[in-house]
Amino acid sequence: MISTGISGIDEMLGGGVPNGSWVLYSMEPGVDGQLFMISTLFSAMRDGLSCLVVLPHTTFDIFKHDAAKKRGCSLDIFNNKVVYIDAADRERIQKSSKKPKEIKKKWEALIEKVCNEHAVEVVFLYIDLLYDDLGLEGALSVANSAKTTSKTTAIVEHLNLEGKRSINRFIKKYSFDLIISISSAFRSQPHFDYFTLLHTSWWPVPKRSVPFIITEGKVVPYIPKIVVTGPAHSGKSTFVTNASDFGISIDRRDTTGDPTTVAMDFGWLHWKDFDITLYGTPGQTRFDPIVPNLLNHAIGAVLLIDATTPQALERALHHVQLIKDKHLPMVVAANKADLEGTMSASEIRKQLKLSKDVPVFFISATRKADVRFVLESLVDFISKSKY
Repeated sequence: MISTGISGIDEMLGGGVPNGSWVLYSMEPGVDGQLFMISTLFSAMRDGLSCLVVLPHTTFDIFKHDAAKKRGCSLDIFNNKVVYIDAADRERIQKSSKKPKEIKKKWEALIEKVCNEHAVEVVFLYIDLLYDDLGLEGALSVANSAKTTSKTTAIVEHLNLEGKRSINRFIKKYSFDLIISISSAFRSQPHFDYFTLLHTSWWPVPKRSVPFIITEGKVVPYIPKIVVTGPAHSGKSTFVTNASDFGISIDRRDTTGDPTTVAMDFGWLHWKDFDITLYGTPGQTRFDPIVPNLLNHAIGAVLLIDATTPQALERALHHVQLIKDKHLPMVVAANKADLEGTMSASEIRKQLKLSKDVPVFFISATRKADVRFVLESLVDFISKSKY
């Protein structure tokens, strides 16, 4: 298996990419996705694999400089051999031949020769200029010439100017084993980039779209904001505290002497290769004007209710509507399910007018395992959403 070098993706793929696979990184215009290909290259070199990098668009010196800048360390730190075919080679081929068929044959012969001479195990091919020169069929034929053995892995980066039409062509017509699309969200609030596992040939991975950020030279799956909301005394502060690696709660005592949140709870956690930020809203009616603002820029919501207090569901319905107004993926956590007098799931669904696709979980917010399970389910729900 070959590691993609990208946090979280190897786990989704069952450990990495099998040797001999065809891999496509398909980028939308304007998305900062170049680090995906570079991360896989760094990973292959770190593991001592023999690599060929085909760069028709630039020189290898410029590429090495740009890759080091993005990754935060130089390719030269690895002691294994890496071979480059770059823009200078393309210029020589273009000058020596005028017909596309002849150009294609020379590319194929050059790549096959280099792969054989250097026992190349992984080929990294930036395909777009070859696409311009030879058309898609010709460019992929050149890429195929790198597959000198059944165990040679080909990693291709492609700038997708045609959207779904181009992706469907790669899936249906060409024999790629893994296709990852790198895109930007269509919705303006929040705006984020995400990658989607569109196709795998060896591992039954459901289609997933995962937001990411670039930090310290790494691609990091990232949920920028999950809001935990619901009526007062439903357990939101306890939920955020038990979910978080680090958290802050701004509380004071209410008229009964119990603590109540007066601004918001805030928590941060790193969990299963995700960085997640949590915001807990105050539940008192006088704080209602700030809840929509806290829901702004969120990417998902947990509605927390007290499963032993039916009379609180009318208040919770108000929070359901606020979440729906923002079109956010949502799960419902019925807290205090370890106590007597817990409502049934059907009663909660009916009172809150929940659609069938909204999960309802019975939990105790004092148990970290319960809280983390709710977040896991919401992240799963978010990754299946269309952006």
